[in-house]
This record gives sequence, structure tokens and C-alpha cells, in this order.
Amino acid sequence: METAIIFIMLAVCLSFALKLTFMEWLPCICECAVIAGTVLLSTDFVTSQSKTGISTWISSPDIMLDVAVILTIDVALQIAFCISIAKRGSSLKDRICTGILKYVPGVLIFPVMAACLVELIFSTPGMSFYKISVSLAIAILIFFPLMAWGLKMLLPGKSMRLELTFYTNCIIAFLGIITTVNGRTAVAGVNEPHITALCAVSVIFILGAAVGILMFNRKNKILK
Repeated sequence: METAIIFIMLAVCLSFALKLTFMEWLPCICECAVIAGTVLLSTDFVTSQSKTGISTWISSPDIMLDVAVILTIDVALQIAFCISIAKRGSSLKDRICTGILKYVPGVLIFPVMAACLVELIFSTPGMSFYKISVSLAIAILIFFPLMAWGLKMLLPGKSMRLELTFYTNCIIAFLGIITTVNGRTAVAGVNEPHITALCAVSVIFILGAAVGILMFNRKNKILK
């Protein structure tokens, strides 16, 4: 379980660095500064927690199910960003959506950096908490822009970086299912089918498919 969580944290950092490669240098530095500032602001909260309490949170099924919701939102935002960049829409609505998704750093990068701060505090006993948080904030300001620059040099093609961002977030989603569910499902299974629920899902599926087909045909007529 701990290994899977470490892989998720590494994948989140990679996804964030890949997203920075699509930005100019000033927004890139500003986003890293926001994350570094969040780390500094969370120092008091982090230092007031114990290692046993944090371990209890991680092993709590209810909290992990809540984390699954946050992880799903973050993955959805990153995948929507990939789709919006690949779509290359020229309308005002498309440009606004792409701009918003482009400059939203994501949700998971903040708890990941807070977890790094917790690990640094517990692994360096006797050192000032303020110095540790400041050191981590400076490291964020230096490491992520350099990592983004290195990825941009290593993968000069925008489509390659976009595809890697998409696959990285898919991996985060799969690993998130494994770690957050932790052997527990939110809804208990039943031995007999629930006819009302089955009919409701079928109606929703048919209506959604019909609306999708109508929108697709309408868009094709407009393009023609």
C-alpha cells in the first residue's frame, strides 16, 4: 500500500511538471510560488500532527474514500486539459476553457507537497520546522521549473508531452482505485438484481446516447 502511494505521489509530480511545459516561464514560476507558499502556510498544521495520527488517517476507509473523490476530480481536470489542448478549438468558449484548465495546477499536488513536508519533519528530528518548510519551498521553486525545462528538452514535441500527461493521469486513476478503496466498497453488493435501479440506469444511458447522437449530427450539419 505504501509503495502504491509513493508511486501516486511521483506520478502527480510528473504530471504537474509536464503541465508546466505548456506554460510560459512567468506563469510557471507563479504556480510553483503558489505551491511553495501553501507549504509554508501548512507548516503549523503539519507540525501539530503526530505520525501515529497521520497513519490512522491513511488507514481509515472513510477518509480514503474522501481522498478517492479528490483524486477523481484532479484526474478529470488533467484529462480535460489534455482533451482541450488536443482539440485546439478556436471559439471564445474553447479558448477560455483551455486557459482555465491550463493554469489550474491541480488538486493533488498540494497534499503531495504537504506529505513531503511531513516526511522531512519526521526524518530530520531536532531541526527547526521553519527551516525545513522554507527549504522545501525553495526546492519547489527550483526543482519543478528545472524539471519542466528538462522534460521540454527531452520531449520537444507538444503531442508527445500531452500524450504522456494523459497516460500518467490514467495511471494515477488506476493506482488511486487500489489504494483508496483498500478492500472496501462504498455500496454493498446484492444477490438479486434491483429492477428499478436497472431500468433507471438503462433510461439514463439511452437518453444520454440519444442526446449525444443529436449533438453530433447537429455539429456535422453546421460544419458542412
